[in-house]
Amino acid sequence: MSKYEPLREHLARMDDVVWAAKLDEVEEIIGSNLPRSAREHRTWWANSGGSLVHQNAWLDAGWRVERTDLNRDVIIFRRLRIGGTSIAAQSQRAQKDVRNPQRAAEKRLTREMASLRQPATVTLRTEWTTLGDVQKTPCSNSTIPRDAGVVRFAAMDGEEVRTVIVATQSIHKLYRALRLEMKGMSGSDEDLPALKLISKSGFDPKQPIECDVVKSGNAWLLTDGRGRKAKMDDKTECHLVAQLLYVQELQSGRTSKLLQV
Repeated sequence: MSKYEPLREHLARMDDVVWAAKLDEVEEIIGSNLPRSAREHRTWWANSGGSLVHQNAWLDAGWRVERTDLNRDVIIFRRLRIGGTSIAAQSQRAQKDVRNPQRAAEKRLTREMASLRQPATVTLRTEWTTLGDVQKTPCSNSTIPRDAGVVRFAAMDGEEVRTVIVATQSIHKLYRALRLEMKGMSGSDEDLPALKLISKSGFDPKQPIECDVVKSGNAWLLTDGRGRKAKMDDKTECHLVAQLLYVQELQSGRTSKLLQV
């Protein structure tokens, strides 16, 4: 940053049209001594700008040097544009914001909301793991995950496939509960006995029921091209994955149900 930046800021904040500045006052504003040429040569105070950073300080602030009186160490600045520049306006707005923090918060919220209201695309990418026919795949099968995930049961309904999507914090417990229900048995509290998946789904327990799962690590949530693995052990996020998979079933033309457990 130029050492004359404080001079530019000072001029930008001023409400006056003309400023008769003493050289000592200018030095106090910039926090250092002016060069010898500033006290001896009028050309130092010209309004050429360009690569002359000290002149750009007042020109960028919307001022120009109207007259120099080096015998009296006085420089006369005059504002070029009544009402100041955008720098002055920003400075004034900043000062108002400091005096009115509530208004500052409102303005910031308005700016933030503009970006929040931009269209967003949320997509899901998953990989299904096949467990097979529930009647033929025992609970002891090592392929049945014990952690959280989404389960899809599928059965024939006439000529069509009907599915049920379920989010669970334990795929193994959910699978075991369905197996027990199909056999007409009730499990312990640990086996989620109150699910009644067969009655809720409308499946015929005597007919084949296929089971697929999306286990932890096999689901990715992508928002506007940026993605991460879904946190399946988080109930809310696991249910979100289930809902998106349910929508996919419907868009594919299948009859489906989304069950919460």
